[in-house]
Amino acid sequence: MRLVILLLLCGAITGNNDTSNNVIPEEERLDLGEQYVENWSTKNRTLNELFEDAVQAYLEDNWDRCIDDFNAVSHGYKVYKRMIVNCRKKCRSKADGEAPIFPENIDDLYFYEKKVKETLCLLMCNHEYREIAGAKALKTLPRETEQKLIDHRVYEYLHICYYQRKQYQDAANALFTFVIAYPDHEASIETLVGYLALPEVQADNVVNLESPAYVSVYFNAVSAYESEDYAGAVGLFESSLSLYLQGEDECRFYCEGPFDQGWHPEFTSSIANHFAYCLKCKRTCSDILNNVNGDFRKDMLKDHYDYLQFSYYKLGDLKKACTAVESYLLFDPVDETMLENRNYYSAQPKVKEEYFTPRQEALNYVKRQEYEFSLLRYISKEFSIIDAKYLKSKKKKVPKNETKDSKKKELGKVTNEL
Repeated sequence: MRLVILLLLCGAITGNNDTSNNVIPEEERLDLGEQYVENWSTKNRTLNELFEDAVQAYLEDNWDRCIDDFNAVSHGYKVYKRMIVNCRKKCRSKADGEAPIFPENIDDLYFYEKKVKETLCLLMCNHEYREIAGAKALKTLPRETEQKLIDHRVYEYLHICYYQRKQYQDAANALFTFVIAYPDHEASIETLVGYLALPEVQADNVVNLESPAYVSVYFNAVSAYESEDYAGAVGLFESSLSLYLQGEDECRFYCEGPFDQGWHPEFTSSIANHFAYCLKCKRTCSDILNNVNGDFRKDMLKDHYDYLQFSYYKLGDLKKACTAVESYLLFDPVDETMLENRNYYSAQPKVKEEYFTPRQEALNYVKRQEYEFSLLRYISKEFSIIDAKYLKSKKKKVPKNETKDSKKKELGKVTNEL
């Protein structure tokens, strides 16, 4: 029943493809705006302090301050993420573009040299942002608070504050955003149904405030395609594709954060552990992007190439159509319809075999995905074997002359250790 209600809600709400998303413009990396800088610098509160203040306002029924503070938390966290991601991207590119200190890569020192250069760059980059946004702007978030922000728990409070102030459309937007993150939260689904029944709420205008940037562009592209505006569709699909890849790239960079290993490993082990932690996080990025208002669509990236191949065909650009076909087949090499399309294009007199070359971004994406999946399977398999041997070695044989009580006590101790 929960799933049916949620799908009905999504069906009603996702009809609005012109969603205005809470996306921080690229320019805001360097120009955060006087108002934002003043607010952050004057209050000089960390995001954690701001979140706690917002919760306190909620508990005190101070609805105006609750709205202001939770919106400030939401906006501040986006700026915080943007700062971190931009620094990491900039410093990775800078380190990759610099010539190595020594002409030969001895003992894999090129890799470590790049990481040293990235670190120096990050220190400078973070310092520059602190000067813009205040001394506490990039203070590391406590993991618990950061997870609440990642999970969009802000909206669990915010919708109630909006409702108490009779801002019902805003309340519906906030709660819909929360329900997308928690589709099994029955109480929230029931409340959202109630919001949608209010005369002040227009269901078609309810939006996901955390929708990925590419989504509205993608649906506009689909609309253009269905209207047979193929030139418009091509431009929008290309833009949507670029935003999708950019969004996943930014998500992956954000995954490269701190990691509490909980012990003191060797140098090599610490690198491997942190790498595996980041890699596991990066593999969730496509899941986030493919969650379209609560509807998980695993083929969103691949579908761009399907739409593009037909749109380019209708525009008479067979070379780009063939390239899009081959890019699609990287993701699904046995798709019968696309293979038929490939045969059709091959039969056209103007089409050359070299036209069937996948686009570089698609090729890079699939190769990286295959390598990462293989590496994660290897890690899982090999470390499971090590864990099993370790656990087996910890099991001790019980001496024959011990009493039954002592045996039970020893077995209990071993069980607790495991």
